[in-house]
Amino acid sequence: MSKVAPRHLERKAFVYVRQSSMAQVQQHRESAQRQYALRERAVRLGWRVEQVETVDDDQGQSGASADERGGFQRLVSEVALGRVGAVLGLEVSRLARSCVDWYRLLEVAALSRTLIVDEDGVYDPNHYNDRLLLGLKGTLSEAELHFLKSRMIGGRRNKARRGAFRVRLPVGYVWEEEEIRLDPDERIRDAVKLFFACFERIGSAAAVTRYFEDQRQPFPRRDGWGSPGVVASWGTLSISRAVGILHNPIYAGTYAYSRNSTLEEDPEDPGRGGRILIPGTHPGYITLEQYERNLARLMANRDLFAGTRFKGRAREGHSLLQGIVLCGRCGRHMNIKYERDGSVLFSCHAQRTRRPCQYVQGRHVEPFVEEVILEALSREELELAVRALEKFAERARELDRQWKNRIEAARYETEKAARRYKRVEPENRLVARTLEREWNARLEELERLEKDHAEVKRKPPFELTEAQREKILALARDLPRLWRADTTSNSQRKEVLRLLIEDVTLANVDEPWSISVAIHWKTGALTRHRAKRLLRHPQTTAHEVIARIETLWKENTDAEIATVLNAEGYKSGYRKPFTPGMIAHLRNRRGLKKYRLGNRKPGPYVH
Repeated sequence: MSKVAPRHLERKAFVYVRQSSMAQVQQHRESAQRQYALRERAVRLGWRVEQVETVDDDQGQSGASADERGGFQRLVSEVALGRVGAVLGLEVSRLARSCVDWYRLLEVAALSRTLIVDEDGVYDPNHYNDRLLLGLKGTLSEAELHFLKSRMIGGRRNKARRGAFRVRLPVGYVWEEEEIRLDPDERIRDAVKLFFACFERIGSAAAVTRYFEDQRQPFPRRDGWGSPGVVASWGTLSISRAVGILHNPIYAGTYAYSRNSTLEEDPEDPGRGGRILIPGTHPGYITLEQYERNLARLMANRDLFAGTRFKGRAREGHSLLQGIVLCGRCGRHMNIKYERDGSVLFSCHAQRTRRPCQYVQGRHVEPFVEEVILEALSREELELAVRALEKFAERARELDRQWKNRIEAARYETEKAARRYKRVEPENRLVARTLEREWNARLEELERLEKDHAEVKRKPPFELTEAQREKILALARDLPRLWRADTTSNSQRKEVLRLLIEDVTLANVDEPWSISVAIHWKTGALTRHRAKRLLRHPQTTAHEVIARIETLWKENTDAEIATVLNAEGYKSGYRKPFTPGMIAHLRNRRGLKKYRLGNRKPGPYVH
């Protein structure tokens, strides 16, 4: 008995056509023809030609989900409204490769009494056997998608383990004969080398971008997954791009597949996934050790907040120990706060309760640590100042080489534009005018670069003479003078300090009243010291002043005592004149509570 009833023929028949990718749409024409031929199948089943509607809105869309498939969503809506008598698809996988979407279609088809037709037969979702068979086909379709994906990913990862799978290469590298090679453009290679040299010297991604901007140095970009045929473009180096370059292990000569994955590939379970790293597959701009140092430096540059473990980069604040102070009680990093008067306060709070752990005033510690550092430096007779100044000439040569490469590239483009203009026929004015404008633009660009280069070279590069070298060495032996010079910035002092010290642990000590200072040096040594707590003012009132107050308190008011002490030249612990409030405070601390403030006559003893 035919399952196609008159009630089905009264409604429309929908033919659903879909292929998973645009490549299949363009190349697999046979599959498309078979799907469109289902219109004839619907006519043979009894529907009129004008009743058959083709839904091919989802060409090039995967059947794994219905979210991006507007045609499938419209089909389900029409079925739910009872306007469809049959849904025709070449196979279940064309309609859906997800059991969620497939069973949703079966539910609404059963409610609206809509038939499902594929290449094998006609099915009624209200019949148990047909529904069971359709559910099995949907499950197999979803499993087939999983198997296809597993095979493709497995083949890709197997090729990646040999370092042969083409990953996206950063600027400075190209693919040649299935191998990663350095970019043949010397200007691009020099720009990448300058980037890593600047970070090695400066130590901050943001500072490197500012350096490129200040020196008017563009940075290359090649959008082609490492194809040498794609022309490189030049533009401004952004901070995000600088951080991405520093995180890319390809620059360290390491092939990296799925490098952003948080998992390492398990050799015993290769199908589990994870990143694949193969060191030494190609020449690198930096070593693997330098790459790891760069990552550690980026991590250490993170700002210190809420007692995190990051030191933060050296900034312009006047605190020398910013970011490297640990709490001697709980071991967490201490926060830094600059008071209104310019003083430094190190504070630590409990991680859960946020209650104060301890406070340490910077004026007690920082001068002491500074003296320890200067003593350690002076013993070594360092030549750091000379070496730093001698590097200025190297930096000037690096920049000059970059400028010459840019001018040489611009001159080549200008000559090429001139040759193109000269080859065109004079009568062809439409083409000649365009080429002439291009030639003029290249000439203007070349002139601008030469003008900028001349402006940069107007300031001669720094060259250190032998006399200057000896003078600086003599100054280096007097390191306290160099350290406190006005030309030495706080960030430079911090950089020197961080080259020697890993961290400083502080703890308040009551007996004796001092601060415990433990300095953890870069060499691994640990030295322990005691720093005195320095008071801004001697807050202890002199003993003779207390004795004088005890003599006067019975017969005089607080105001009269203050007048007498000021007339006799006595000062408070803060080196200020006495007031009645000060006298009352000193009396009360010593139990001299005989009368109220302002009484002129002694009253009865007040307990």
